Amino acid sequence: MGVKRQTQRPVRAGFPPDFPERLERFQEASGLSWRRLAGLLGVTTYRLSLWRRGVVPSGAHLFVLLTLAETIGLREGVLMQPERDLPRASAPNND
Repeated sequence: MGVKRQTQRPVRAGFPPDFPERLERFQEASGLSWRRLAGLLGVTTYRLSLWRRGVVPSGAHLFVLLTLAETIGLREGVLMQPERDLPRASAPNND
């Protein structure tokens, strides 16, 4: 049986380009080691190192990461920054 090769996806439009920095801040704020964080996310430390270099996590991995962040109170302001992530509302039309 062959090994399934996974392709790495570079950061794409709509995904925060500063995700690697957010992941670093999350790890520091959580107090978890990279090894422990990887275990909780169900990935290898190598996979985390790819994310830290700009590879976009799969939707499933991102969901688990956001769920973990929510559980420990680090979702808003660390991983997600609504003031930067959400599209800005257009100025009201005064017509």
